Amino acid sequence: MMRSKLIGSKEAIDNFQFVTINGRVEFEDVERISRIAYSYSKAVKAGINLALKGVSLNDAVKELYNIIPYAFYAETAYKQALALVNGNKVEIKKRWIACRGNKADNGNRGIKFHVFQDHVEVKVKDPWGKWVHGKAYLGKEYLPSLSELEELSRRKEEGYGAVVSFKHYPMIHLQIPLWLYLKHFSSPKPNGYGLVAGFDLNSDRLNVVVVNEEGKVVTEKTWWYSDVTRPGFPKGKAMALRLNALSQALNFLSRVGVDYVVFEDLFL
Repeated sequence: MMRSKLIGSKEAIDNFQFVTINGRVEFEDVERISRIAYSYSKAVKAGINLALKGVSLNDAVKELYNIIPYAFYAETAYKQALALVNGNKVEIKKRWIACRGNKADNGNRGIKFHVFQDHVEVKVKDPWGKWVHGKAYLGKEYLPSLSELEELSRRKEEGYGAVVSFKHYPMIHLQIPLWLYLKHFSSPKPNGYGLVAGFDLNSDRLNVVVVNEEGKVVTEKTWWYSDVTRPGFPKGKAMALRLNALSQALNFLSRVGVDYVVFEDLFL
């Protein structure tokens, strides 16, 4: 049987292995954190031009280092630029800071956290100075899982991606491994197939990929609603088509025996 072709970036598929926990953060020095965010966003914009030219990662990082002089920020900025270009999203209107995670780097080099009883301390690396500190409030129900992630990171057993956004006020977005999230939040259930489905939501299509407990792709499928991107297409009808695609996708996942569904945290 022919399988539907999945159209989406490798980064999107990789992100199905994580769940994002979000919370408001109060920084001690808003001016410094804003400067970092401005430079990071500027680096992503510059990275888009480099990505369109096919510049290699190493060369791009060297170039972007002139904008934001911290290699881990520069690398993450270029990877996000590549994802934007591959996903046909090239307009940037907001400021943010992102740093990819790596267990070899004690979780994350640029954005670190420490769990207290009622909040989470956040540290953001300032390329031009010392760390910028802040207090994040992500909900007490998430503190045990974050505390375990902190310990796993300290032992170099897990990494985590982190983003600081500035839509209405500073927000922290921490990616925790899916298995750790399910350990703390899943309800007891009969043994199933152990399948997890991830959604990649786009303006003209909905991508779904199903993976097993080993992270191997079991099946994948795409639902298209390309007409909604036409100029003047009614918003109400566009919403109905997207919801219909979502309904079809959930029915499909139910038939193939998916245990858990993870929705994409839309680009900030």
